[in-house]
Amino acid sequence: MIRVRKYGRIALLVVALLVAVQVGVSFLVRTHRVRGYLIAHLESAFGRPVEVGRFSVGILPIPELDVDAVTIGEDPAFGHEYFLRAEHMAASFRWIGLLRGHFEFGTMSLTRPSLILVRNAEGRWNLEGWLPPARAMSVSTSALPSPHPRAETTHRLRKIDFDDGRINFKQEDEKRPFAFTNVSGSVEQVSPGRWQLRLEAKPWRSGVTLQSTGMVQVVGDVAGTSARLQPAQIRLHWEKVSLADLFRMVTGNDSGVRGEFALDGNASVGEETSGADAALRAWRFVLQARAEQIHRWDLTERSDNPRINVNLKGRWDLAEGEGRAEELRVELPRSNLSGSAVLRTDGPANWRAQFGSMAVQGEDLLAWYRAFQPGVAPEVAVDDLVTGTVSATGWPLRWDGGVIESTVGALRLPGQIAARIDPFRGSVKGGVITLDGLRLKIASQAPLPGSNEKSEKGAGKPRTNPAAEDSMEASLIHDPAAHQGVLRLNLRLADATQLFHLTAAFGHPLNKGWEYTGGAAGFVAVNWGDGANGMRRSGALELRKAQLQVAGLNEPLKLEGTRLEWKDGLRSVLIGKADAFGAAWSGTISEIREGTGGETGDWRFQLHADHLDATELDRWFGPRARPNWLQRLLPSLLGGENAPVPASELLRRISAEGELTADTLSIERLKLTKAHAKLVLHALHLELQDAGAEWAGGSVHGGLEAQFSAVPQYKMDAEVERVGLAQLPWPPRWAERWSGIASGKMNLSMSGVGREELLKQLAGRGEIKLEKIEFRGWDVETSAELGTLRTGASRWTSGEGKFEIGERQIRFEGIQLEAARAKTRLDGTIGFDLDGNFTFAPGGRGKRGAHPMLAARELRVSGPLETPTVALLPVRAAGSQP
Repeated sequence: MIRVRKYGRIALLVVALLVAVQVGVSFLVRTHRVRGYLIAHLESAFGRPVEVGRFSVGILPIPELDVDAVTIGEDPAFGHEYFLRAEHMAASFRWIGLLRGHFEFGTMSLTRPSLILVRNAEGRWNLEGWLPPARAMSVSTSALPSPHPRAETTHRLRKIDFDDGRINFKQEDEKRPFAFTNVSGSVEQVSPGRWQLRLEAKPWRSGVTLQSTGMVQVVGDVAGTSARLQPAQIRLHWEKVSLADLFRMVTGNDSGVRGEFALDGNASVGEETSGADAALRAWRFVLQARAEQIHRWDLTERSDNPRINVNLKGRWDLAEGEGRAEELRVELPRSNLSGSAVLRTDGPANWRAQFGSMAVQGEDLLAWYRAFQPGVAPEVAVDDLVTGTVSATGWPLRWDGGVIESTVGALRLPGQIAARIDPFRGSVKGGVITLDGLRLKIASQAPLPGSNEKSEKGAGKPRTNPAAEDSMEASLIHDPAAHQGVLRLNLRLADATQLFHLTAAFGHPLNKGWEYTGGAAGFVAVNWGDGANGMRRSGALELRKAQLQVAGLNEPLKLEGTRLEWKDGLRSVLIGKADAFGAAWSGTISEIREGTGGETGDWRFQLHADHLDATELDRWFGPRARPNWLQRLLPSLLGGENAPVPASELLRRISAEGELTADTLSIERLKLTKAHAKLVLHALHLELQDAGAEWAGGSVHGGLEAQFSAVPQYKMDAEVERVGLAQLPWPPRWAERWSGIASGKMNLSMSGVGREELLKQLAGRGEIKLEKIEFRGWDVETSAELGTLRTGASRWTSGEGKFEIGERQIRFEGIQLEAARAKTRLDGTIGFDLDGNFTFAPGGRGKRGAHPMLAARELRVSGPLETPTVALLPVRAAGSQP
């Protein structure tokens, strides 16, 4: 019991002593003198000026100094911004140092530190001289000249821990956009002048949004920084990096590439020698970069997306500013390239790479093509091998020299060899790429040995032997530095169908919205980079025994003797004979001004048809009331649009003018001959100028304006001269009742889409003049005089008046017909359905006094014009309706 009391008193005394010490120390660190003492030791430990917010000291379990708002100043040689800043720092004291009477820091822990690494114009980093160097290294390097000599510090830091930190970079006074965030790890002195690094950080770049940059892990053993980290050995691991974020970090932009990137590396320096030689040795490195699932941003990830490994082994001489990869190997799943590379690091990035051995399989090339080109058929395959040697320079890398050649290859579609590839050669001289002798022998659709011929035949596909003339030859010259080049193609195709299948299988369908069958032969050259207009074509293609089926047309166009030409970037079509729309066509269509910005150019045409019939046009275009045939037709004729485009927008892109002629033109009952017109189409506005034709023994001419807005609108002016009344489009029996000559003028307007809507909205007015008129069947004048119907004929020397068109009928009012004895007035209507309701009445209603009004009669005709009902009635009062 006495012992318990004795030891209890000792424990209370120790506790009281510790509390007193804690209180005393806490009070002392707030004094100006102790605060200055602690700051002096921190400046000695860091080798730089230090600013702190508040000190606190803990005694148990080990003596520890807590500091809030720590800022370590910068060396004036590297600027005036801070070197290191942290929200909180905890520094433990070393017991051995305290017992010896020394004030030494053991482990420092930094919370949310922010470090700025600066590189000055002399190539020195502000980090140099911060960590203490090895003594031997200090002695050996003391004889070396230094632009900024420093006195050796006396600090003895053992370990620095940091968490949730940030590392920024500066080039002199310019802040770099790169940084590391979420930095955590430690720097520990494992022996005098030797430090062990454990670092984990997340890359970051300002101004861009990054989602998956992975974590960079660095583990190594280095010397003090004033010894330029030599000797050192560092291991780097970086994985699960999005390629999109990698390019955003490097370039600041999204390149549109998706995939995953990983990097592993080892670097060492000064491990084999020591002293001054070690300080000057170059870094030796081994790097392995891997990327997989590479594809374009808007394409679906596939199991066959390309992957690539790049292995480098070499040295990096900081003094010379040169990195040299003595071994460079690029590996694809079935291909590889071996060589060496040199990178200058003392200025703008500048590469030189030499691949002395290259073997690239066509399957790997196809995988890369498929990853960036939509619409490639999953079954397409390429069998080929390209070998050679190439070199590249600059950044981005540009081909500088080399020679390549290929073996016999093949392009394969399901169950067949679609084309055979003859061996070809290529070269690079002075950065200019030349490719010669690339020849495709396009085969028919014959099945490969072992394929299911029965099922193929059951599908109804033609199977013929390959035609020797079906071939395509290509040559290429391209200067990447000048962005200029030319691609030349020679085509000899008895049937171009297989070529269209091939281009579609590779994601470039040439026939968007149309199908072409038939032969094609000729030469086409594509030049790019020549002037501001970019790509230009030249050459000519002859189309033979061809049929062109266009979306929106119910029948195919038949072409014979048609020639397509490209000259100075402008297109033209020479039509020898074409069967379309129920007529035989000939003429020319040519581009007079090249389009820019994806718009079509200006066109001029001169076309002739032997016979145009509205009934045939209706059969070709489908139901007349269907409003979307133009939208289906125009995309195919204008090169094809992947996304639906309103017909009005497609029409807006067309600017065309020219002459259109036809031997005959039939519009239902209307029969015209020698029709001609000048047509101008621009910005959704169509004008038909100087239109004319022979009609019913006379002539008709005028003009038309059409505005293709959401609801198309039409206006027409026409003038008719000396047409025969008997030849007008009456019903047959009604035409037999009339003879004479008519002339006149009319103005019409209508709007809408489709025949029925146009007829419903049709409105207009006009005037008519008649000569030598004869109306057979009834003697109008005698019937009116006698008050009873009399058969025979009515004759008038002339007549004139006005008419109106609307509500699907023609209205006559007050047409005066002149005869030798008296005048006759014609009033009434004729409907578009050829039903009539009109009257012949005495002219002037008895004003001439020839016949009393009460005795006068009028002849009324009503009903179908073929079989009308005729009645003799008293003259109607003025203003009454028939």
